[in-house]
Amino acid sequence: MIPEQGMSLGPFTVDRHGQVQPASPERFPAFSVRWRRRLLKARLVHRQDEHDGGGLEFTSQLGRIPSTAAPPDRAGQRDGALKLLRQLPSLVPKGWAMHLSPDHSVVFATTSPVHFPISAVALISLVAEQLLALSPYLDVLDEAGIDDPGLGIVNT
Repeated sequence: MIPEQGMSLGPFTVDRHGQVQPASPERFPAFSVRWRRRLLKARLVHRQDEHDGGGLEFTSQLGRIPSTAAPPDRAGQRDGALKLLRQLPSLVPKGWAMHLSPDHSVVFATTSPVHFPISAVALISLVAEQLLALSPYLDVLDEAGIDDPGLGIVNT
């Protein structure tokens, strides 16, 4: 049973109805999840424009453009991958960003609105919705040869 005034649970406070919210406006919780060999980082953020509102910000390195030093069987994939990346901004949902970073990795970012307090089930559901919505785009990136996230290692 949760006390009337609520309780602390890690970086969250939990009210008597089981709803959670960040314990401190200065320190919003963050976590990561692996989905289809990719590491997605999620972070709760405060939004100045909404009362009791915030967002769940997602970022990830989804893969890398095939190198010019790739084996001959992958050499043609580079041009196809770059062509796909030029088209992606017009294909992804509003509020999503996918771009090529200077190290030739494909970076994804979006923020979903969240109203605090929120139930743990609703928060997990929001994460699952984003992962499922991202899946078809991961299929397209995989087919274009942009399938090896490289675990954050950059060879220079």
